[in-house]
Amino acid sequence: MGFATHLGPWLLGTVKNTTGTTAGSVANTGTTVVSQTFKKNYASTTTAGTTTTIACLPAGAQILDIYVDTLVAFTGSTAANLVIGKSGTTNAYWTTTDITAAGRQANTNAVLSAWAGAATTAAPAGAGIGSTDVLVLATLTPTVATATAGTVQYTIVYAVKNSDGAPAPTAFQN
Repeated sequence: MGFATHLGPWLLGTVKNTTGTTAGSVANTGTTVVSQTFKKNYASTTTAGTTTTIACLPAGAQILDIYVDTLVAFTGSTAANLVIGKSGTTNAYWTTTDITAAGRQANTNAVLSAWAGAATTAAPAGAGIGSTDVLVLATLTPTVATATAGTVQYTIVYAVKNSDGAPAPTAFQN
């Protein structure tokens, strides 16, 4: 079975336009929630660090969550410090976190929690990508010594919106 590609946001629901005031007659469509996953083996990464493109998010997307899973624990270094961001702002989406131990990294990151209700270039609110696609970059920097082992899987969960960041439909329909 193959994959299908659809260009543009999907609206899903059973009522597109409001025609009344009761359930079943009020618009209930919403945008699609999707994800992109990327796995990286960091063995032999030096203390100079490495930056890797882990996703390309479409214009208008709103990041809902980022999962960082250390599948193989890091060895050879005392810490494996990770930031996730974009060109020009390396920690735009995930502030410095040591991801040495195996397992899902705690999402206690101030960047993600600060997004709730925050105005952005992708109106009306939230962690919007803006009007052009964005490459999401993960920068991993081992401390003290070169990493001899360490594998990470990144999953970015986001809602697809219009390219100007507006929800679809752009207003509640009466």
